[in-house]
Amino acid sequence: MATIEDVSGALGLLARTAHARAFGPGPLPPMALRQIVDAGRNAPSLFNTQPVRFVVVRDREKYERLRAGCNASRDTFMKLRGLFGALNPRLKQPQYEAGLQRQATGDVIPADGVAIVVLQDDAYPESSEACACALMAMALEATSCGLASQFTSWTRGLSFQKDLVALLGVPKGFKIFTSIIVGNPVEPLTARRKERRSLDDAVRWL
Repeated sequence: MATIEDVSGALGLLARTAHARAFGPGPLPPMALRQIVDAGRNAPSLFNTQPVRFVVVRDREKYERLRAGCNASRDTFMKLRGLFGALNPRLKQPQYEAGLQRQATGDVIPADGVAIVVLQDDAYPESSEACACALMAMALEATSCGLASQFTSWTRGLSFQKDLVALLGVPKGFKIFTSIIVGNPVEPLTARRKERRSLDDAVRWL
């Protein structure tokens, strides 16, 4: 079986990408942030509409406010998930509930890192797909720079926190989609610890 060192290109980057729960302190490599965000900027969008914008939170005080805001988003949702569950039966499914419980405690965003908040232009119905493409492009570029990365969907709850919307300077017509956090890995990037399902198990060939 090929090791991650044997695999090149995007597949090799995906094999080395692990979901990070903690980052190491220290500055990021020069120009790495620009390269990562530029990868998101260059990600494909339907008819090249480019309905995605980015806010990079590097300042420590602003980053800590963002962390607190995401924790508050998570805590509010967890308290009200019974009400949300009445509106969305999916929230009561065992697998979904287990996923929520895994995120119920601790910090949503690691202490050391830089947040790239992804904004979507709601005027375009395909903006969610464009944001997803941008996130994947940035995760791959972060890995190619030797950095760890982590997504957090709890960023969306910031839309209900007016002080953080003002902090991020969200333009009119845009809303917060999610964010990717990048930082120095505590250990060198290695293959995912959890095995992925086989290609033939994941794909139906027609």
